[in-house]
Amino acid sequence: MHILLVEDSNADAYLLTEIFSRIPDAPAINWVTDGYDALDYVYQREKYAQARRPDFILLDLNLPRVDGFEVLKELKENPFFATIPIVILTTSRNPLDLSQSKALGADMCLSKPHAIRDYEDMVRSLIHWASLHVETTAAAVH
Repeated sequence: MHILLVEDSNADAYLLTEIFSRIPDAPAINWVTDGYDALDYVYQREKYAQARRPDFILLDLNLPRVDGFEVLKELKENPFFATIPIVILTTSRNPLDLSQSKALGADMCLSKPHAIRDYEDMVRSLIHWASLHVETTAAAVH
């Protein structure tokens, strides 16, 4: 499994990639810092021409250049990419952000934890959820 992390906070991205790296058999994770690069990555454009299609996307909402809502909307409206599970991972506690994310097709919405231990628990749960969700999606497509 291959995860694309779309996160503009260096601290959050470092923490997440570090936690993933410490989990045995954790999926590979690539990180981009804004929505524009996320779309280039998924569409394999420009410097991401050789990028592997992500099996799962962790997407922040508040991003420079192209925000997370726009990324989510574009990917979920494209039949080729609509099956990629997208989990919103945000600091926003605004219920409207979460309901808009779900309306645009987010598979799950999570608030970023405050404690490192909570991040570790969240990552382990996400890996488990993603492995089940990706297998189910792959079986449905074939």
